Formats: sequence, structure tokens, C-alpha cells
Amino acid sequence: MLNLDYEIRYLKNIGLKRSQAFAKLGIKTVEDIITFFPVKYQDRRKIVSIKDAYKYLQECCLFVKIGRSYEKTLSHGLCILDVEIFDDASMSYVRFLRKKKQYSNMDIFIPIKKAFKLGTWAYIYGSAKLKRDNRFIVVSDYEIVKNKNDNPISFNKIIPIYPATEGLNQRFIRETVKTVLESSCELYPELSALIPNFKNIPKLNSSIAIRKIHYPNTLEDAENARRFFALQEFFVLETALYLARYNVKKNLKIQKYTIQKTLLTTFKNKLKFEFTKDQKKAINDIFADMQSIYPMNRVLMGDVGSGKTVVALSAILLAAENDYQAMIVAPTEILAEQHYRAISNMLSGINIKTVLATSHTLKKKNVREKLLAGFATGDIKIIIGTHSLIEDRIKFKNLSLIILDEQHKFGVMQKLLALDKAVSPDVLMMTATPIPRALSITLYGEMDMTTITHLPSGRTPVKTYSSNEQFAYTNAIKELKNGNQAYVVYPIIDESDKLALKSAVQESEKLSKTWFKDFKVGLLHGRMTSPEKNKIMQKFKNKEFNVLISTSVIEVGIDVPDATIMIIQHADRFGLSALHQLRGRIGRSAKQSYAYLIDSSNSEASCKRLSIMTSTNSGFKIAEEDLKMRGPGEIMGTIQHGFPGFKAVDLIKDIDIIEFTRKIATEVIERDPTLSKNENTVLKKVIYKRFLNKTKFINVR
Repeated sequence: MLNLDYEIRYLKNIGLKRSQAFAKLGIKTVEDIITFFPVKYQDRRKIVSIKDAYKYLQECCLFVKIGRSYEKTLSHGLCILDVEIFDDASMSYVRFLRKKKQYSNMDIFIPIKKAFKLGTWAYIYGSAKLKRDNRFIVVSDYEIVKNKNDNPISFNKIIPIYPATEGLNQRFIRETVKTVLESSCELYPELSALIPNFKNIPKLNSSIAIRKIHYPNTLEDAENARRFFALQEFFVLETALYLARYNVKKNLKIQKYTIQKTLLTTFKNKLKFEFTKDQKKAINDIFADMQSIYPMNRVLMGDVGSGKTVVALSAILLAAENDYQAMIVAPTEILAEQHYRAISNMLSGINIKTVLATSHTLKKKNVREKLLAGFATGDIKIIIGTHSLIEDRIKFKNLSLIILDEQHKFGVMQKLLALDKAVSPDVLMMTATPIPRALSITLYGEMDMTTITHLPSGRTPVKTYSSNEQFAYTNAIKELKNGNQAYVVYPIIDESDKLALKSAVQESEKLSKTWFKDFKVGLLHGRMTSPEKNKIMQKFKNKEFNVLISTSVIEVGIDVPDATIMIIQHADRFGLSALHQLRGRIGRSAKQSYAYLIDSSNSEASCKRLSIMTSTNSGFKIAEEDLKMRGPGEIMGTIQHGFPGFKAVDLIKDIDIIEFTRKIATEVIERDPTLSKNENTVLKKVIYKRFLNKTKFINVR
């Protein structure tokens, strides 16, 4: 019997080969295919004349009579088939382009010639092109009808356009979706009774909303149905998140903290700066959580260089002065080592044992045995490391605080293993990757959030320029002569035959003999071992190098106050987030710093990205623009690893829906914390199916 979990490979006309192609699009079941929504629509309701097609020069529909065809072969096997078309007033051609395989005599236009017979009628969807004296229509889709008055299947209506892949064309996808919709759309879970009316979104049942998204009568119908389905999706997500949060709050923790001021006061008195307003608020939020009877579950979000480490260290010292252990887990050895150096410097003169534990340090038997013993006895209070800390062999005596840095780079299972190192631990997740508000309240809905938006005092904002090499290197030399340092970043390590890009290795040799011949040049890239990287970075920090040529491996982990120049070659090859993180390596002091972005493509998209970078230093504004440019699907994909994907949500348009569904989800769980009432039976099933019966995963993303 057909159900939502039925595998599509057993459906008629699909089979194994096509099911494998569908799997590339994330479609394996009947539910997947009925919620495989269009990415856009083609409005084929209006038929224009041939004359008007050349007036508009955009995609449009024509209804024409077919004339003779003409074929010619160009160079490299490219073939063109032009077919005459006529309407009541004009004549033109439709054009098809195909590439013939080498040494093949097969007529590659046979299917088109069979369809476009002399004297038949055709609906055409395509774009009119004017090239010198040449006028023709490039065909995107067509449908042949036997008689002039026959009704078409794919014209005179709005047509859905789906993501496609090799082996599946639009026509087959549309036919498959339509067939499956007719037989199984009514099986989709119905939750509309639980959702109050909201704004001007019409209330629909699930099956009607799904049908209207695929086959709307108007574009307004499509958007209304999409918004309603998004409302339902957010309602399920927010209810699941609030359920997870509610369950966490039921568990009382065993650790208790009192502010004794033995370590904290000494630490604060040693600092050479005052906490910013944001840092003070963050520390107060975290201390309040830690002194609560429930485990802390907080995200600390702050821009590059905003001072998150000193906030985290304050929490660590509160744990340590209450005789508990605390650990920071970083995604890379570079970042772990940076934390270790920074924290060791800040704790200099304070009697507390702090260690670095990475795969590299744990390799040495004598060091490993000493560390493991210190963890087990509780002698070592502060542990900084990588995912090596979550290995089974590592046991802690009284670990109470776990800090995950750049937490979105950890997989779900890694986070669960980290949390299993302690009983009811307090958890602080940190990120220097600003996330737009729409994303943050979606991804961290069950967590408390603190945001640091202001940089510490004594920092001068970086000036950023979209530049050419001459300007960038000339200004870099001025800074170098004043005793400052420079980074030059490349997207690749070595030259490539496939990519016409400058590379770090080759350019370091060239630049050390030309622009930077009077200075010492270092090289850093991802293929170096961890000790090699550390050695190079330390030499740069000690000013043994004036210039460091690198790949994006420096995106995190180097803090060099005298570095005032950042030159990014092929800046068009980097995303906005990466550019912002790289720029964050400079401007670490009161000195004026400069970032030069060198664009090798000059495309419209890259020019837009670079103009955003030159207009603001705010990571949060950049993240908002990144969301608009890249689209919510791609952003969600990169941030929510291991998290169920949305089908109809648009995070740019639907921020109001998120806030509304958070409110109604809260009310549902407060009335029925276990979702055991009859009206919530379907909702409970949907949540457990969507989250694979593992609500524990929800709050450790």
C-alpha cells in the first residue's frame, strides 16, 4: 500500500536508474517527491506574437505554425537546427543547438525533426535573440499539438520549474510529481487546526497547500500556499525546539557555583583593559546561568575580535574557583593553540593548571600519561584542545563546564560525545561567524543567546578597498617601512592547469624577489604539519617575517597586533564570510589597518560582494547581505549540518512567521509538555519522525 515512506524506485516509470538520479536531488520517498517544491515558475498564460517577442527580448510564449528546417555544422562538432515558424503576421526561426560526438554519424536532431513536422502547430517557450541581421528564438520548452484548436498540457498556465540533474529533465520531473500528487497528496499530515490565523496568509489544509505550490492558478496563489506551508514547517520546528528546551529544564544539575573572587578578582585586576558593556552583559548572563539549578545552554555570538575569549575565561575561572574542571573544544589545532596561548598569557602569575591537549600533544606517551592522570584526578582545571578531548580514553574527575568554539563546525555526534564527558554540564557555544537574526532564532531557538556587537576600546576600524595590485603593494611597502606587517592571501596553494589563479607557493617566490625584496617573507599553507604552521606563525608574531604569504588557513587562529595590511588576491573566489574572517586578522590594535581586495573576474556578483565589504566592518550586516545574495537554502546548508531541511521556507521573507510560530509553539508545550493530548497526536508523530526520535540532537547543533 502506498504511504509517505514508500520508496519511489518501486513506482511505475521510475526504476533503479531514475531513482538514483532522484536521490541526487534528495528524493527517495513519496513524501520527498510531493514536497519537492519548484524553485521558480514560468508564466505561460500569455501568448505573444512573433513581432512582440522581438520587441520584449525576454522569455515568452508563442503559438506558431511549423515550416521548413535548415541544418548546419559549425566548428568542434557544434550543430545548429533552424526551423521556420509563422503566425498570422510574421515569420522567424526557432533555433536548437546540439554537440555531435566525434566520429559519430548519428543525426542528433532526429527527435526534434520528428516533432517539428512541416505544417504542424507548436507552442514555444523561449527567448528572442537579435544578432546583427540574424533573428531567432532560442527554445527552452515546446509542445506540439495536432490541430490548431487543441488544448496544450504545458501551456496557457503557470508551469513549475524544479531543480534538475543529469538523467532527469523538467518534463519527466513534472509528470512524476503530478502522478504522485494525485495518488498520495492526501496522506500528508494535517496540522492546520493547531495554527491560528496569521496576517493575510489564507488557512489551507496541507494537501491543498501542496497542490497550489506545485500547480497554482496565479503566482499569488503559489506564494500564499508557500507561506502557509512555511508556517506549518516553522511550527513543527519551534515546537520541537521548545520541547527540547523544556526537557532540559526538567533536569537539575549537580554542580553549584558561588562567586568566591579568589581567581576572578585576581584575574580582573591583572587585565590591562576594562570590559565593554557587551562583555559585562555576557558575563552576567553566563554567571546567572551557571548559578541556576538548571544546566546552562547558551550561545555566545560575537564578531571577529569582539573579545569572546575573555568572557569565556571568566566562566572558566568561576568553575575553577569552585574546584570544577572546564574545557574548551576547538575545531582545529590552530584555533586550540591560539586559545591556549591567549589564555595562558591572561593567566600568567595566577596559580591554576592549564594544558593544551590535541592529537599532536597526546601522541607523546609521557605527555599523554601525565595529562590523562591530571584529568582523572582533577589536578588539571583548564583543558584546551580539539575533538581529541572526546575520545573514550579521556576521563575527567569533575568536569562541569564545556565550551565549544566555532560550534557550527562540529558534527552532531561530536557534540553529543563532548557533552557525555560530564553529568549535566553547563554548555557554552561560541561562534565568531555572525548569523542573521532569522537564522539565529531558527537554529538556536531552544538556547539562550548573548551577542557581543561592540569591539573592545583601543581598536581602530579597518579601512577596506577594492584595489589593484599596484595600489595594494605600494601602500603595503609604506606600512612595512613603518615597522608594521602584512598578510597576502591566495585561494590555492600551487598553480593549477584547470584554474587560472595565482598561488601561494609560486607567488611567495616571486614577491620575495620583486615587491618585497627588501623584507623577510614567510609562507604558510594547509599542507604543512601542525608544528610547521605553529613555527611559522610564531616567527611572524615575533617579527622574524615582515610579510606572511598564506592561503585561507589564517582565517582563524593568528593574533598579530602589528599586522596592519591584508591583501587578498582573487578576492572574487572567496565568500563574504571568508573575506570578513580574513579581514579580522588585522585591526587587532589601535593602529590603522588596511584591507585590499583584488578582484580577478570583475563580474557583477563579485563587484557587489566587494562593495559590501568596503562599505561596512559589521559582520552582522555582512551576514544579512550574504543571506540575500546566496539565498537561504545554501546558507542553511552550511550552518545546519545534521539538521532537517526546510521545504518551503524563505528566511528572507518569513522572519515574521518565525516569531509567530515561536509564540504558539511555546503555548502548545506549556499546555501539554508531553504532547499527549489527542489534538497533539499528529504533531507528536511529525516531530518524532522529522527528528528521528532523537530530540536530544535538537539542542546540540
